[in-house]
Amino acid sequence: MGAPSVILRSLSLRRMIQPRAPPSMVAPLPEKSRFDERLTAELDTLRPPQQGSAGLIRFLDASIAAQKIALGMLVNIPYRDDTDRGALEHYLETNVEILDSCNHLSDKIEIVKKYLDSLRVVLRFVDGSFSSRMRAMEHLESIRGIERKCKSVSKRNGLRRILRQKLGHYESELGEIMSGSKAMALMACEFLELGLSFDSKRRIPTITESQRSRSSSSWLRMLLELVNQEEGSEKTQRRRCVSHLIMEDLRETVRSVRDLEEVMKGKREREVKSAVEGLKRKCRGLEDEIEIVEERVKDLYRSLIDVRMAVLGILSQA
Repeated sequence: MGAPSVILRSLSLRRMIQPRAPPSMVAPLPEKSRFDERLTAELDTLRPPQQGSAGLIRFLDASIAAQKIALGMLVNIPYRDDTDRGALEHYLETNVEILDSCNHLSDKIEIVKKYLDSLRVVLRFVDGSFSSRMRAMEHLESIRGIERKCKSVSKRNGLRRILRQKLGHYESELGEIMSGSKAMALMACEFLELGLSFDSKRRIPTITESQRSRSSSSWLRMLLELVNQEEGSEKTQRRRCVSHLIMEDLRETVRSVRDLEEVMKGKREREVKSAVEGLKRKCRGLEDEIEIVEERVKDLYRSLIDVRMAVLGILSQA
């Protein structure tokens, strides 16, 4: 996946489309649109909420499904001049940001893969002679640099700026489709950003009441329930869901590395062997986990491109 910022922005038709006749009265949205029904049903599959990587992967799947729902419905939605043009063009701008985020997440996945490669080198050293174990200790110190790099890369993610906008601001069914597609992809990237982080203290930012727009959409209410870390006993499970949509094998691998460092300082052979076997298991689990997540990111990227091209097609024919 290449960086889309320059290439995709050149596809924008903002300057190519001339204003048309004044917009007619905007009809109110039906109480429950077809898109609302389908996306709500998709979000309902996330209940009861699963924690850890299983919950993270389920949310990624739901986000990919949301893009496919949007793509399938775009061709059959009536287009209103200025009302929908603004929604479509705004979507194109946000879509570029989310595509960039997918590339950013792919970079973080590559960092995790390098981390695994480095740990395999450490494990080979530990299984060797005393001098090899000294090299393993030196290599463990360099691995901390990979962890710091992953933390620093996470700060470049620009999706929090989009989160400050109203996720449910739309005036037509087509606008709702654009908003739902964007919101699901946005939150999938945010959850995965947290999941791939070596920093266990990072959390999904809470969406405040001022950032929400009044909407009767069930999908938006369900999404906000997952996003917001609500207070109170009735919301404890939802808060726990958000806080624990992490890649457990990544966190546990980091802890296993720390355990190995400690027992190697003590030079107790039995404890060293136990720590080595534990780290090997964690590495195998993380390798499987990262492979699944990487494929989901690729699927989300492709789905976002498909929706983008459909939007450009609508604008070109308007």
